[in-house]
This record gives sequence, C-alpha cells and structure tokens, in this order.
Amino acid sequence: MKIIVTYEVKQILTEESRASYLEKWQKEYDSLLQEKEHLQFEMKRLQKKRPSDQKWIADQFDKELKTRAEQMSFLDFKMDQLDQLSIGSEIHDGEIQSVQELQIGDKWHGREQKGKIVIKDGIVESIVPDSTGKDIMI
Repeated sequence: MKIIVTYEVKQILTEESRASYLEKWQKEYDSLLQEKEHLQFEMKRLQKKRPSDQKWIADQFDKELKTRAEQMSFLDFKMDQLDQLSIGSEIHDGEIQSVQELQIGDKWHGREQKGKIVIKDGIVESIVPDSTGKDIMI
C-alpha cells in the first residue's frame, strides 16, 4: 500500500540564501507596488467615466488596494525579521508530499508525523523521515 507523507522543508540561512530571499521579496514588493499604482489609476479612470458610481467604485478598489497594502506590509515584516536572524538559523520554506510504500509488519510509530528536509544554499543537507529523528545524510 502506498501512503502520502508530508515533509517540512527548512532552509539553513547563509549569506547567499539571505540575499536570495531579500531579492525575491523585494521583487514581490515592487510588483505589489506597481499593481497598487495601476489599481489607483484604474479607479480614477472609472470614477471619471461613471461619476454616479464613484462611491461604489472606490469601495471595490479600496478592498483590493487594502489587500495589496497588507501584503506589502507583511513583506516588509519578513525582510526585517530576516535581517535579525543569524547565519545558520533554520527558516520554514514550505511543505512537500511524498508517496511512500507501507507494508504489513512496518513500524507505524512516527509515520503520522511530518518528516523534515533541510536545505543549505539549494543543496539538500539531510532528510529526517519521521519523528524518530534519524537523519539520512546526503
């Protein structure tokens, strides 16, 4: 029988990975800023086109503008937190799922718990399959 096992992916922070995260998040921030400016432009354009619906248009666009502002604020927070982390810290980088074989007689203990994959500078350092804590070093 095959089962799906979830693995938590962790990145070990290095100068290279810090720069990579900052660059990625800055691009996301810039993209959100551009979207926000475009939404403001479109809102003004529509309000001029349909003056009778100005309030409704503003309300609809304000929801989207608020969402973008919250996302930008969260990215600011993440960048600030990243600056405070020391080299060697582990950063949660998502989860993946793996299909594994399960047979009669296999030990169940720990299979229901998440495994962990540790990555350093884009290279898998270790895989901990379950709560037993035994690393599979690569």
